[in-house]
Amino acid sequence: MENQSNEAPVAAAAAAEVSSTSMSLTAQPAEPTKRSLRVQTWKKIQEGKVGIGFNGIFNRIPAFVDADKAAALLIQEEEFKKAQHIKVNIDRALHDFKELSLLANKSVYLPSTRDSPALCLKVDVPADATDEQKKEALRVQDIQKFRSEIGLDTNLKLDLVVIGSVVVSRDGYRIGRGNGFADLDIGLLIELGVITPETAIVTIVHDVQVVDTLPVNLFQKYDTPVDIIVTPTEVIRVAKRLPRPSGVFWELLSERRLKILPVLQQLKEQLEKSGKKITLKEEDTDIEQHQNSRRRRGPLRRRFQRGNPGRTTSQTDNEQQGDNTQKRTPRRKGRFINRRRRTNKSEGDQSGVEVGVKSEDRKFDEGGAGERRPKKKNRPHRDFCVKLTNLTRDIRVKDLKTELRKRECNPLSITWKGHFGKCFLHFGNRNGAPSTQDDVDKVLKSLNDLSLTITTGGESAPNAGAEEPPAETANAPMQTKTINVNVELLKFGAKKNAGGNTSAGEGGNANVNGEDGSAANVGEGGASRIESVDTTTV
Repeated sequence: MENQSNEAPVAAAAAAEVSSTSMSLTAQPAEPTKRSLRVQTWKKIQEGKVGIGFNGIFNRIPAFVDADKAAALLIQEEEFKKAQHIKVNIDRALHDFKELSLLANKSVYLPSTRDSPALCLKVDVPADATDEQKKEALRVQDIQKFRSEIGLDTNLKLDLVVIGSVVVSRDGYRIGRGNGFADLDIGLLIELGVITPETAIVTIVHDVQVVDTLPVNLFQKYDTPVDIIVTPTEVIRVAKRLPRPSGVFWELLSERRLKILPVLQQLKEQLEKSGKKITLKEEDTDIEQHQNSRRRRGPLRRRFQRGNPGRTTSQTDNEQQGDNTQKRTPRRKGRFINRRRRTNKSEGDQSGVEVGVKSEDRKFDEGGAGERRPKKKNRPHRDFCVKLTNLTRDIRVKDLKTELRKRECNPLSITWKGHFGKCFLHFGNRNGAPSTQDDVDKVLKSLNDLSLTITTGGESAPNAGAEEPPAETANAPMQTKTINVNVELLKFGAKKNAGGNTSAGEGGNANVNGEDGSAANVGEGGASRIESVDTTTV
């Protein structure tokens, strides 16, 4: 009995030890991968607030603060001073170094565009270019300007290659953004002899992107190591150079990747003509650049619509489900159309105000807010308006603006109603002070004998805002005609008068070019009755 009582605690301790051992084995962290190391570094940059840009950190070569300091350190190194031909990737973190290289009169080369058969692009600047012109040469997007293509038959030998990285170790191992294009570019340059053993490969990163070591088993024969690591605070030289890729590994490339990069397809054809047998990868497992695995969602009204299954089925899904799959019914059109309510004259003197006010109130009531929306505070006050009539439908607002500029007439805004044969020019003091009678007279004097010269006919395409010409006049010969425009002055204070009509002597309307000389209806062109269809500033 004593032996049995002593053996029980021993067995329990042994079982507890086994269970603790098994729990410790299951709690071990998973082996790090390149993806996990990238995400870890991106989070360190974000938490340390050393990245630049809200969307410029994750899933890319990150841009970081003090990149100019790292570039300033690199140009002090002996490798840069001896180098004449320098190739720099297009990452944002390397932009400061590219500018300093051009200012130091170095030959700078950039990667070619994706659909270009060129090996790389050389930045061409005039010999007598100023520093500002050299910086502008890097900002242009047109490859035809300040760029010259370097083909596969080049004898170029690069002295320095600068690339970006996500994470790099002090012994020279580098991890990029993950699509493999930087490694493929380095392998292509090594294949053609543009990168030689004397070429130094440098990366510019932030201090948080540098680690002591990286798992060696993560790197393959096509991964590019670095020789020098430059941060804003130090220059790290790798003690022992790691082996570089020997060239392009065709057995790791698919046919689709060659179609994406025409320069690879061109090199493959040259090698096959010389007698080399090239075998590509049968299964396509290459990663596309800018691949977005997240499903794009539609508008909210479609996501929460009645009967929406929550995901869109592809053609493959329909084939797998068979004929029992129900097709999505088309979305119903809106049954209720929001039409503006126009008040009539029987509603009293406030009819001129209701049109503009009710529309704002209705939008406010439908939105469920408790107060009306405040008006824009920066909008200049409009004191008076000029109504232009006798406009034909082939007159564009561009023709009117051109004529107003010639006459030095600058309204605050233009309400264009060319399809009704009229428009309104709104004037006021931009400084906030009310307009004087001299300002009104100056405007009327500039609009005296106003006429517009337009060209009609021909096969030119109709402009925006103009109606499409009839079929029988589409091929008519071009004609030039002059149209006299009637000018009437409308003061905003005139809408307070009963009946809506006033004379020029009362401060309401003044006919300048009118043929009949009658006063215009202020209710038609008053401040509150004018509906802005196309308001543009001259």
